[in-house]
Amino acid sequence: AVVSTQSTGRMDSYTIEDNITIDDITSNPHIQDLMKFSSGYKEGFVRIQPSGFVFIKETVQYLDSIRNFEVKDDDIWICTFPKCGTTWTQEMIWCLKNNLDFETSKKVDLDSRSIFMDYIAIIDNGSSANFSDSIQQAAELPSPRIIKTHLPFTLLPNQIRTRQKTPKLIHVSRNSRDVCVSHYHHWKILKGFSGSFELWSKLFLEGYGGYYSPFWEHIASYRLSNYENIQFLAYEDMKANLRNSISIVCNFLDLPELDESSMSQLEAHLSFKNFKETPSLNKQKLVKLCDDIGYSNQDEGAVFVRKGIVGDWVNYFSDDMVQKFIEKDEELSERIDRFLK
Repeated sequence: AVVSTQSTGRMDSYTIEDNITIDDITSNPHIQDLMKFSSGYKEGFVRIQPSGFVFIKETVQYLDSIRNFEVKDDDIWICTFPKCGTTWTQEMIWCLKNNLDFETSKKVDLDSRSIFMDYIAIIDNGSSANFSDSIQQAAELPSPRIIKTHLPFTLLPNQIRTRQKTPKLIHVSRNSRDVCVSHYHHWKILKGFSGSFELWSKLFLEGYGGYYSPFWEHIASYRLSNYENIQFLAYEDMKANLRNSISIVCNFLDLPELDESSMSQLEAHLSFKNFKETPSLNKQKLVKLCDDIGYSNQDEGAVFVRKGIVGDWVNYFSDDMVQKFIEKDEELSERIDRFLK
């Protein structure tokens, strides 16, 4: 419900329930650059305050449904900024919770087994008819539900933020420079981005690298949340020692430790090669849909599962931009350290 409006020729800022303010930032030069080189998103962008995260205007109409989403205590929520290993983690957790049912995994798309709850909220009006109501789909998943979200902690459903319900949250982070590179390719493939990486890295650094930005504030929203029922994972740790990450998740989810045979099978199933070759995991249907509606930048080769490596950023970043990202990383680390003391 809108309770106040401030306008200068158009609706520039308005406040909804719980004192959340929606600021129209479409005229921001960074957003103008993002829109100029992207397909769709003609309605513009907003910043949701006080959390400060960037979304398309269409997101606003779904905020009530998201905030009032009925949470269950036995839910498992996989919470990440985009391109941090979300799909990998989803499949790991689904397999662990479903007795390593690899046959069903191969037959049924991951996006049907573990719903991306807020997906409909980042689809522009021009293409929304091609997509289902993901919020309703998540609500209808059989328990225990495995729900994916890219929302920051501050925009999760009310029942989680207020601790009325305490589902298990699994948060996955990744090196900021690798996220920037992966997100750049993601935006090219699914949003038709045709700008340079130099431009993209500047947008990402300044907090305008697509919806859910800024990256560092997104990470902070979880690390500083003081939510107790949460497990933090890192993409780099998963790449270095997947077995250990699986064991950590088993312990967090109160599942028995896998025996050697089961662990080996799951490792093979979660391999990059298997992900790239398995239709139920590689999201090529989504890539084709985006291509069909004119959003995919075909110069990119149009694959969702691209490299899956650590350190690819060295092939993209200038020394100056590396230093700027390191400074942001260090600022975040200092904030988390102060919070933990």
